[in-house]
Amino acid sequence: MVIGLIVTGGAGSVYAQVSDKGLTPAANTYRSYQNASIVRDSGLSQPLDLLNDFYPAISLTAAKHDNVRRRPDLAEDDLKITAIPSLGYRTNIGRHKFYAAYSGVYTFHQDVEQEDAESNSVLANLGLDLSRRWDLDLFGGFGDSFEERGISGGRDFVGYTGNAFDRGPEQLEYKAYGADLIFGRKIGILKGVLGYEYVETTFSSDDELFQFDASERDRESDALHLDLEWQFGARTSVFGRIEETETNYFSAANQLDNTQTDYLIGLRWKPSNALSGVVGVGRSEKDFVSPDQPDYDSSVYYANLNYSFSAFSNLQFAASRHVEEPADGFSSYYETDFYGIGWNHALSQRVVLDAYYKWSDDHYNIGREDSFVDWGVGVDYVWRSWMTAGIYYGEIERESNFADIAYEDAYIGLRFRSDLRSLFSGSRRDEVEPASFDYPKRTGRSQ
Repeated sequence: MVIGLIVTGGAGSVYAQVSDKGLTPAANTYRSYQNASIVRDSGLSQPLDLLNDFYPAISLTAAKHDNVRRRPDLAEDDLKITAIPSLGYRTNIGRHKFYAAYSGVYTFHQDVEQEDAESNSVLANLGLDLSRRWDLDLFGGFGDSFEERGISGGRDFVGYTGNAFDRGPEQLEYKAYGADLIFGRKIGILKGVLGYEYVETTFSSDDELFQFDASERDRESDALHLDLEWQFGARTSVFGRIEETETNYFSAANQLDNTQTDYLIGLRWKPSNALSGVVGVGRSEKDFVSPDQPDYDSSVYYANLNYSFSAFSNLQFAASRHVEEPADGFSSYYETDFYGIGWNHALSQRVVLDAYYKWSDDHYNIGREDSFVDWGVGVDYVWRSWMTAGIYYGEIERESNFADIAYEDAYIGLRFRSDLRSLFSGSRRDEVEPASFDYPKRTGRSQ
């Protein structure tokens, strides 16, 4: 079991998308769940849409886990403390928009101290207003991070003798930059985006058995995409995306160099004030340079629906299928099917209940099948407009047809979250905020 305390602050709302609750999405990629190619056009609010201001925040968690390292062979209970500070800044430079942000993740363990890890990232976004119809967004970021234990596609936990074989989570460093040329963002019913992004990721490990294998995952990718969106009516639009991503591994021994092509068409609509959503279907093709590697070709999909029963109760549903780069050292790729549902309900003006339930299936091309069940429930008390505290409980279980993969973990904890901007804003506290500003378009965090 887990007992914990969480404090949160920064440019983030109290509740994130259901996909971000509980088990962290795949950590071996630069992009978070929302920014995977097939789901990037998800309609999330962008940082350049924020009001001009600083956005400081902090969250702290302290949780007691039944199996803190999510080991298949031995359950280790431990107290895990997590601190997540962040600071964003939004301003105008003439008629142009600028946003920069820092975010960090720091984990501490009472007993298994070799699991202590940290993540730091910096990103910036400059929106150039070229004309009435044309805009140019320039973006970039860099940072270091770590792979959370037991996630999809992460390195599996291997033998443990003393502390010699598995000393801690795998670390990674990354840098990324790119640009989006946008037509019709400010006016018109037809919008288009032509964009490019470069990402470089390198891995390292304190594990004596994986010091060489970690560098085998070092890679870079170049992605080019074209998006079109047509709005017919005040509440409905259709969109499409074509993207080609070329991934090259630095190691000559690695034969996973590939070109991935993604096609997506979708619908974004809000038929009423209570219901809104985005759905998309498409296809992903991954062609490997090496003839010894099997290619991938499959349908993909994405859905994110929100329904408000009342001003005090909200239901969220998310689903997706996309393909990822592997980290197990044996497979060429793996495909993830994800489904999740979340519910937020205000029991009173100050007491808020939230719950979620998630299913995820990972299909590796070598025949490995992993299944995740991840659920949790929590209650928060709103002490001030800028601070909440609460208690939460959750369970995570992974089953697999491969040996030494399955694990179970349960946890219970307290949490404290603080949006420091609301504390420092004074009279601006009552300004209308965007519906969501949790996730900038591209985040540096990979865990």
